[in-house]
Amino acid sequence: MKVLIGANPMGLEQAIPDLQTRYPDIEFAYVDSRDKIADAIGDADVYMGWMNREIFIAAKRLKWVQSSSSGIDYYLAIPELVQSDVLLTSARGTHGACLAESAMGMIFAFTRGIREAMRCQQERVWALREIRGKLVELTGATMGIIGMGATGRALAKRAHAFDARIVGVDLYPDQKPDYVDELWGFDRLDDMLREADYIVVMVPRTPQTIDMIGEREFALMKPTAMLIGISRGGIINESALIRALREGQIAAAALDVCAVEPLPPDNELWTLDNLLITPHIAGGTQHEARYVLDIFYENLERFMQGSLPLRNQIDKARGF
Repeated sequence: MKVLIGANPMGLEQAIPDLQTRYPDIEFAYVDSRDKIADAIGDADVYMGWMNREIFIAAKRLKWVQSSSSGIDYYLAIPELVQSDVLLTSARGTHGACLAESAMGMIFAFTRGIREAMRCQQERVWALREIRGKLVELTGATMGIIGMGATGRALAKRAHAFDARIVGVDLYPDQKPDYVDELWGFDRLDDMLREADYIVVMVPRTPQTIDMIGEREFALMKPTAMLIGISRGGIINESALIRALREGQIAAAALDVCAVEPLPPDNELWTLDNLLITPHIAGGTQHEARYVLDIFYENLERFMQGSLPLRNQIDKARGF
């Protein structure tokens, strides 16, 4: 059996010596460039890393793909993979802490005047009165979280610690944690949008969630609300977001993910003063490789024993 690890920014290949020691009968290989993956994957039984259609078609023996990311939309965009018997697993749950911290940081950038203070620092302006009078705290505010999986719950824990009221909506609204005030099904998404001061989108991108937040949903939000997009691009309709920010339907927004990445320089999103953009970095953490490898080690053992389903195994037909 051959396991191939594709080029990645996490250093996943550093686990190969340990993997080879644990499983001496398995061949482990690493490809240091995305351009070389298609040439190397032909005889691989297992693959971990980024993939496109060209790479999948070049794989002749593939039985299981482990995504190194929580998101799997890139893989589900490959029709041959979706229609095949190849197992697909994600790294869901590995980015809960860092995504939650990034979402909180985006909120604080606005509520605590950090963005404005940084601009003033560049201009060497001591803008105490101008900034301080605008500041707000999270105490008593309502945070609405769309998608209460591991990442949504990680955010809820942190926001709860700041005395915010937490309202979550999820496909499976059961087993409400103590730190969540309300947990509703998606049939009450409109209610949450009306109530929330901060709305954080944490659902995966699936055919059902594309453009989930559009003109109709913005019309329900408070004019003082802030929207955070931190899971995948395309869930928030960007044209509707631009209008909502320009026309004052909502006060502010922050995006770590966009429908097209990298975001083109001529995209109108760049011009909005009340929008914070980060370049899909919210999932970064010094522990990322360890988190992903923990899942891979567990799944490799299960795979060899024929113990299915694997951890985080994707129902490719449903998209999650």
